[in-house]
Amino acid sequence: MRVNVPLIDTSGAKKKGIFNKSLFKYDKGQDIYICPAGEESPYRRKVTEKSLEQKVYVNPAACHDCTIRDKCATSLKEPRKIRRWIYEEEIDAMQQRLDDDSNIPVLRKQTGEHPFGTIKMWMGTTHFLMKRKKNVCIEMNWHVLAYNFKRMMTIMGTTGLMEAIRQ
Repeated sequence: MRVNVPLIDTSGAKKKGIFNKSLFKYDKGQDIYICPAGEESPYRRKVTEKSLEQKVYVNPAACHDCTIRDKCATSLKEPRKIRRWIYEEEIDAMQQRLDDDSNIPVLRKQTGEHPFGTIKMWMGTTHFLMKRKKNVCIEMNWHVLAYNFKRMMTIMGTTGLMEAIRQ
């Protein structure tokens, strides 16, 4: 199974008025980032933040004398650091698949959105019956389980499903 989810910017860089990470080009061969000013930021160290292992790229010398620093970094003292999740290569590959094939979002909409539409129809125009996140999650899990069982009965038949459950 291949996951295909469009990449969105959650950095908040635009709100801060600085360059987004997407403007920094990654060179896989040299394992460096090239900033909008054309300077190279090499890999410096690994950090773990919120249980995510990330590689940090920074070039203090280039940042110190940069003419577009005010568009790049929020701090006048600290250089711009670019962080790269150790599994970001997979995210890049996923984005490349989405860029290469315009039918993927259409297929995702047809297959991934249908169960939610069906469950919403079953629930009617009502809200969840439970309160608090934990209870709503449990209620949603029951709806998804019911949807999956009904779908399996349609595909395998009642007898075939009972046989598969027994095994």
